Amino acid sequence: MILNLWCVPRSLSTAFEKMMEQRGDFLVKGEPYFNAYLKETGKQSRSHTEFSSITAFLVCQSTIKKVFIKEMAHHVTGYVGDELFDQGENTFLIRDPRLSIPSLYTMLNDYTEKDAGFYSQLELFEKIRTKTGRVPVVMDGEALRQDPRTVVTAYFEALGLDPMLHALNWQTGGRKDWTGREEWHQAAGNSTGFIPNAEQIDLDRYPLGVRQTIERCLPIYNYLRSFAVHGGG
Repeated sequence: MILNLWCVPRSLSTAFEKMMEQRGDFLVKGEPYFNAYLKETGKQSRSHTEFSSITAFLVCQSTIKKVFIKEMAHHVTGYVGDELFDQGENTFLIRDPRLSIPSLYTMLNDYTEKDAGFYSQLELFEKIRTKTGRVPVVMDGEALRQDPRTVVTAYFEALGLDPMLHALNWQTGGRKDWTGREEWHQAAGNSTGFIPNAEQIDLDRYPLGVRQTIERCLPIYNYLRSFAVHGGG
């Protein structure tokens, strides 16, 4: 089994990696396509050979143990062929752009709207829904932080898997997958579980471009949230 979780940038998805690692029944792969994505961006002639090789390796590993892949949607959209989506159970972790985009801007001042990930999430969601004829499992990030037991239970039960709620608590520390990207994962590395968001974001403090990105991405978030296993609509 391959369980894909398609995300937008923010530390909550990395905390989900920690939970999956704590479960122990999955081989956890955090952003396995990231380095290949960096090599491909900016090229006029794109070769997808490296992406295909990574997919083949992950598929091979899944014959030995279940594989969990946490990946940013924009890292694979337009680069990876249907074999990745066909081989796996595809799920989505969505985030309110009023929270995720200011956070992205703090880390990456020159982000593009592709970096924000919302358009890629929507593209993958609709592609997978059309191909399979069923709605992919969606988790809302704020609902997850507010009530992790309920949301995690709903997520895994929708997949026919044991929620293993003991995994909602884990030890602090990093993961090998984070090498070279530690600054993006500090919050998750210091965490021991999902906690409610206490952050108060004053959007007026951010540049106009950030607020415009939020306005354009908010309808996508609200649309995907209407399909959430808990806390949507």
